[in-house]
Amino acid sequence: MAPSTTTPDLVPEPVSKLPERPKEDGSALNEHERDELAFVDKYSAPDVYINAKTDTLWFPWIGPIELKPMRMENRTGTFVVGLRSKVAASLGKHRHRGTVTAITMSGEWGYKEYDWVARPGDWVCENPGVIHTLSVQDDTDIVFTITGSIEFLNDDDTLKFTLDLFSFSKLYYDHCKEKGIKPNDALWH
Repeated sequence: MAPSTTTPDLVPEPVSKLPERPKEDGSALNEHERDELAFVDKYSAPDVYINAKTDTLWFPWIGPIELKPMRMENRTGTFVVGLRSKVAASLGKHRHRGTVTAITMSGEWGYKEYDWVARPGDWVCENPGVIHTLSVQDDTDIVFTITGSIEFLNDDDTLKFTLDLFSFSKLYYDHCKEKGIKPNDALWH
């Protein structure tokens, strides 16, 4: 299965400016409220928009499973990643060292250890320390928000390998290098 690609020189600039506040003459806010808004404007981060079709790409990972980076946060160790597979697949037994949330975009998926099945629109929260085995059905697409590391385990529960923000990001950068595509540094926030 060939991964999707993006235009090599199409790398968007990050949103770097907050929207302008209305002029004071039309505001119903008092001076204290205006001061607080000015403080927030000075220290808050701007919104970020990532176009899923042009700003990032799918790349092969394990078997038929592909990944797509959406956000890489180097201050918290959080990363947002799309995971998809056109055919049924299993990711393997793993343990999260931080919280993971997931929203199902299409298809069905679950964990071998549980009796529920996530379907489009379903939301899942995975808590740190739990060990489970991901299983996806045909044409499944999930968006995960992962904080911390994921420890992949052998059948005897010994550590096989660890995936965190940096090792995940390195997979993306290595894929881009192999394909001659410029990685999108604007995915870092």
